[in-house]
Amino acid sequence: MKFLKWLGIIILVIIALFLIIPLFLPSNFHIERSIIIDKPVHHVFNTAVDMNKRVKWDPWIETDPEAEINVHITPEVIGSGYTWKGEIIGEGIIAIKEFIPNELIKSKIEFISPQSMESDVIWNFKEANKNTNITWAFEGSLSYPIEKWSGLFMDKFMGPQFEKGLSNFKKLVESLPDLTGRTGEIKEVQFEGLLAVTMKDECAMNKLSSKMMEMYPELMNYLSEVNSEISGPPFAIYHKSETEGYTLLECGLPINSKIEGKDNINFLEITPTKTIMASHFGHYNTVKTTYNALLKYINENKIEVTGSPWEMYITDPMKEPDQSKWETKVYFPIK
Repeated sequence: MKFLKWLGIIILVIIALFLIIPLFLPSNFHIERSIIIDKPVHHVFNTAVDMNKRVKWDPWIETDPEAEINVHITPEVIGSGYTWKGEIIGEGIIAIKEFIPNELIKSKIEFISPQSMESDVIWNFKEANKNTNITWAFEGSLSYPIEKWSGLFMDKFMGPQFEKGLSNFKKLVESLPDLTGRTGEIKEVQFEGLLAVTMKDECAMNKLSSKMMEMYPELMNYLSEVNSEISGPPFAIYHKSETEGYTLLECGLPINSKIEGKDNINFLEITPTKTIMASHFGHYNTVKTTYNALLKYINENKIEVTGSPWEMYITDPMKEPDQSKWETKVYFPIK
């Protein structure tokens, strides 16, 4: 009986320690690893943000080659991600929630099974001497008491996988050609005009993607409410802003006939207009090369621009995984 009494006391002490110690353990975890890649930052960033390339370097996907991976890509990166489901890696989803070109990618990752959990995945990029230092971090909260205990060992068990992933990523990036996009033929064309619903707001240049991903869904919801269909590819007009580093962004969806707007949604008609146009082929983040080519052509030929430039997103990235084939038409209205 004395033995059983002491055994009971020991068990109670163990249970008490198991419950008390986590009260003093961290409620959050943070794991990170870094690596230097021998490529310019824009090249590294564009590879990291491309979810189609994820399966080529991700260390967890590598452990479960039979897993089902479904990639989804949005025109302006925010919302892009993939789902996974496999015998070894379980089930979950990851999606990009915030990014700053060549500086930051922040994603939300949700583990559905075998254990439910949500965390943040953060990539930071810093260029130095034509190389890029990247840091891949994983962080989130820990529930009491089991996850708090597991937090003590997370870096030890997950760190090596992060190191392997970064090594895989480095090999992939350094094997790829530079991602600069390609500019098609520059030509004068008569833009046929269009009817559209649009939203307009002043926006910092490094926040364009997140702003677009607010506007387009709201426009689509409104068209659904009024039973009007989209008649062409989405577009964006970049009006001049008086604030340095900002643009007055106007996102639009073409429609077949005039409708009334409401609140911050407006009806817009672009009349047939003479333009200078070129198609850009490549990721949306590289379209600046085509703007530069058009501006150079305009200056060299002393052409008078009469309004704000706009882009039309011709290719649906959900249907075309090859980013080199993504077409964006860039227009400048001219006299």
